[in-house]
Amino acid sequence: MTDKTPDPITTQERTLVRSTVTGFEQGIAAMAGFFVAGPVGSIASWGAIRGLQGKWAPWFVLGIPTTIAINTVQILLLATVMGTFSEPPGDVNETSNTDLKEQITHIKRV
Repeated sequence: MTDKTPDPITTQERTLVRSTVTGFEQGIAAMAGFFVAGPVGSIASWGAIRGLQGKWAPWFVLGIPTTIAINTVQILLLATVMGTFSEPPGDVNETSNTDLKEQITHIKRV
């Protein structure tokens, strides 16, 4: 994107050039974020490269601590979800060895 802007010192016009990120670069950033930090990292990486206007050095520098934070949150959420679905110890369905022996002897009698 280019715009002509007047030069405040001389009577010439200057061309203002603004750098934008291409869709290919956004895709590469999103894939890198996905492989490092999962789906959340993909979205964060895509937005960061867009916000940083395609500058890869600040994207990388910001990405290192962000990746650690995103992965920590995702692992904690996964552990919470897995803990919710697991059976608590001492469940009613558990049987002791003596109960099993009694059941076996009862089956043998029948």
